[in-house]
Amino acid sequence: MSKCLKIAVVTGTFPSVSEIFIVNQIRFLINSGHKVRVYCFNLDAAIASKTVADLMPSVKVLHWDRLMPRSKGQRFLRMISILFHIKRFKVFLALVKSFNVFHYGPSALTGVQFFKTYYQHYFAIHDYDVVHVHFANYAAQLVPLLKRFNGKTLVTFHGFDAHKFSRSFYSPLQTLTSIVYSVNTQYAKQKVMELGFPSSRITVLPVGLDTSFFKPSIKSKTSNVFRVLFVGRFIPLKAPLLAIQIIEVLIARSQQAIQFQLVGDGEAYADCEAYIHEHQLSDAIHLLGSQGQEEVKLLMDASDVFLFPGIVDATGRCETQGLVIQEAQAMGLPVVISDVGGMKEGVLDGKTGFVVNAEDLEAFVERVEFLIQHPNECQKMGLAGRQFVIGHYDSKVLGEQLLKLYRL
Repeated sequence: MSKCLKIAVVTGTFPSVSEIFIVNQIRFLINSGHKVRVYCFNLDAAIASKTVADLMPSVKVLHWDRLMPRSKGQRFLRMISILFHIKRFKVFLALVKSFNVFHYGPSALTGVQFFKTYYQHYFAIHDYDVVHVHFANYAAQLVPLLKRFNGKTLVTFHGFDAHKFSRSFYSPLQTLTSIVYSVNTQYAKQKVMELGFPSSRITVLPVGLDTSFFKPSIKSKTSNVFRVLFVGRFIPLKAPLLAIQIIEVLIARSQQAIQFQLVGDGEAYADCEAYIHEHQLSDAIHLLGSQGQEEVKLLMDASDVFLFPGIVDATGRCETQGLVIQEAQAMGLPVVISDVGGMKEGVLDGKTGFVVNAEDLEAFVERVEFLIQHPNECQKMGLAGRQFVIGHYDSKVLGEQLLKLYRL
């Protein structure tokens, strides 16, 4: 049996309803026999108590000020305890030097400098084998800690962190040549390379899902209504308004009764709502707002096709993977998506769905219309999509690949 690893998983807000894949990954590691502690910059206790109560004993907020006891007595006892348990001489020496009043001034006597030093050596002090940081912008904030850690460090880019931040922002992180990186698609890898990270240290490892949860029920279709679903934040790059316009054209030309449901919320929600009202589409197109994972699963189970016509927004950002596309395929839905970013890497065009030129409204209409007119082909694509996701995107499959990356 492989060695049990002690792993620190670092992320931003924990838990995040849009980042359940991180929770799935943590649970896989724990179930595989590894010791995992989760560190976050912000803890959402309300969501945590409902969704990840079992993980809460292993969650801590990562900030040096949170590690420093408030009272002087508690601070003194904590410092003695830390020094007593330090096994590494270099770290012990650095902590002792933190009391040098000539170098650090009065903060050396109050314990403030001690706990700042303790924080900078935190991962080494706690003898982690692996530190895995989700989102590279958080890793950039942790450079003082990561450069003092000699174990394996993996930093995962998830999308916006490869678009929003400049090459110069990541320069301090790039000085740490021992760090390796993972991205979810080849498209994302190219974006990260453009930021100055070398190809040799970047591994493509998609984010996954629990295919035993995202599993369609066995049912026969009883309704004559053809149901199309969109799930995603209502922001320009996910193109919810374009999706509505696609279905509008389809409704006008098809004899088939069509229902289109959109799940999500965001800055474009009001525009979508206004468009539906102005074009008198409210009988067929429904905005459902934000929904939980269980509700999304039920909606997918009741749908016939998943539509996701994402675009490149005004800032140049687009979808790097789009995990919801794999969730839909796992639920047995053929998907109709655009060809921008990394989305097309997660679909077998013509086998599990259709990849369409971005913003080609007519092509989107034709593909959905084809699926309406060919129900057997629609079902065949759905079955193929589920098998594709089970083999390539299941959390357990990707978890084993992650462990190999930890041990390289």
